[in-house]
Amino acid sequence: MSSWYRLDNAGKLYPALIGPRRTTVFRLSADLVAPVHAPRLQKALDRIMPRFPFYAVNLRHGVFWYSLVQSPHQPQVVRDSKYPCMRFPLKNRGMFPFRVRAWRNRIAVEFSHVLADGTGAATFLQSLLAEYLALSGVPRGHLGNIPKPGSLPLAEEEEDAFRRFGDINFPDPPPLEKAFRLPLRLERPGYYRVISGTMPVTKLKQCATDYDCTMTEFLAGVMLDSYREILLEMPKELLKRHIAPLRINIPVNLRQLWPTATLRNFFVSVEPEIDPRLGEWKFDEIIDRTKTHMRYEVDRRYLGRRMARNVRGELNPWARALPLGLKNIVLPIAYASFAEKKYSTGLSNLGLMKLPQHLAPYVKRFDFIPPPAPEEKVKAAVIGWKDSISMSFGRLIRPAIVEQYVFRKLIRMGVPVKVQGN
Repeated sequence: MSSWYRLDNAGKLYPALIGPRRTTVFRLSADLVAPVHAPRLQKALDRIMPRFPFYAVNLRHGVFWYSLVQSPHQPQVVRDSKYPCMRFPLKNRGMFPFRVRAWRNRIAVEFSHVLADGTGAATFLQSLLAEYLALSGVPRGHLGNIPKPGSLPLAEEEEDAFRRFGDINFPDPPPLEKAFRLPLRLERPGYYRVISGTMPVTKLKQCATDYDCTMTEFLAGVMLDSYREILLEMPKELLKRHIAPLRINIPVNLRQLWPTATLRNFFVSVEPEIDPRLGEWKFDEIIDRTKTHMRYEVDRRYLGRRMARNVRGELNPWARALPLGLKNIVLPIAYASFAEKKYSTGLSNLGLMKLPQHLAPYVKRFDFIPPPAPEEKVKAAVIGWKDSISMSFGRLIRPAIVEQYVFRKLIRMGVPVKVQGN
């Protein structure tokens, strides 16, 4: 077992970006059929942690880069709070890059992208749920690929897959111009408002089928159309000042195309867009544009360009030689200008959450909450469980304007939405 780990290619960026609003933290949660017993959950966490040694770490400040060092302590289950993904002082001594929270019948894990992506967090949550339910009296059964206490970690689980699969000879993807972003003031730091809509998967799938697209493509189209309506309903002077391409950031799980068991970060994003400056867009045109972009870009060659750009940035001798103190100043400015400002919003789809058949009856629902983004202000995340889809919006502004437009549009298309929020 290693005593320290290099941050992966994606993870290297995030420590410099961390602030009161941009915490880099996303969340996965499970609502059980019975109240959570906190001491039992702590015991389950203690039992699975040796199976995830690359998560039992603290962030360490170096001369040129941060690294992850093995922690002598054990992570503790903490009580959940009203505002998820916030107040996460990752740079404090002894702070783990993830935390486990519990309240009533809910178990939640919140991960910083410094450590892992949604696939890694989902695997960890599956393992934690399986062990907690076993300690609660549910007969132990076959867990398939879910890691269990006593098993040995795979060497591949801790790898930086970007370095293995990224080909730096690929050219960069084309640059993007700035996108439209909601001209609304941010709330005070510490406030992260979440609204989740639960929908029947059959209805949503039928809508996607009607437009000959996937559910991700369909929901991305609905979000782009909602932003189009929001933009065009602005007062004339405000519209003239802010009109720009509407672009949505959609992370792609690279494990689909490059096989690896890594439980760290391994994703890049694609960016379907429409440009309202070019005239009117009908909904079916937006869907066609979105699915054409997705099917063109979600390809080993074109995703490889994005990987190559990221790996080249890490290997750049000037970037490597820049002291960490200067990186902490330069990178947040560069990220806000050259990354977040390129997107109107974001949509992450983790897909269908799965548990072994003997554990499934004990879980009512899963939710997936995206990390807060000060420039985009509002982002969405989707996860499926059994016959339902949960779509959660996280926002750093007060009015729930995007959620209102998106859910209203889905309801008009015949998709019933049950809404809840914090």
